[in-house]
Amino acid sequence: MLDQKVIDILNYRINQEQISSKIYEQISLWLDNKGLKNFAKLYEKYSDEELVHAGFSKEFLLSYGITPILLSIPEQKMEYSTLQDILELTLGHEEEVTRQCSVLQEFALKNNLPLLQTLALKYCSEQVEELDKAQSLIDHSKLTLDLLLFDHYIGENYL
Repeated sequence: MLDQKVIDILNYRINQEQISSKIYEQISLWLDNKGLKNFAKLYEKYSDEELVHAGFSKEFLLSYGITPILLSIPEQKMEYSTLQDILELTLGHEEEVTRQCSVLQEFALKNNLPLLQTLALKYCSEQVEELDKAQSLIDHSKLTLDLLLFDHYIGENYL
């Protein structure tokens, strides 16, 4: 019932969400190693959320009797310069994912696929939240230069 192009697009979405998860997991490990334990927990949480997002497309394909194909995930960057670099990378990454989700939604609309459009809109709605979280972290980072205080703030307000 699903065209191969739709299957390919959804397998790609699964892959991109899994890549996001690995990016955030790698960041979490780096932060943990630098002593920013609450930030590490936050990015571990983000990593887990990305796998939930991958599950949206997996469930969609399985509902049509199609087994999702898990594509390979490239090795992720392991070293970062500063927390600010991580926060900027996060925002940039979420902007790219938002662009991808918009392309999915446009494809569904153009091809008159209302069920796929519902899934695409679910992704787009998630991205509004993701962008807000990323931008808020950047905004909060500008309020202090004390990383331990900021890490404590994260533990109190984000976890």
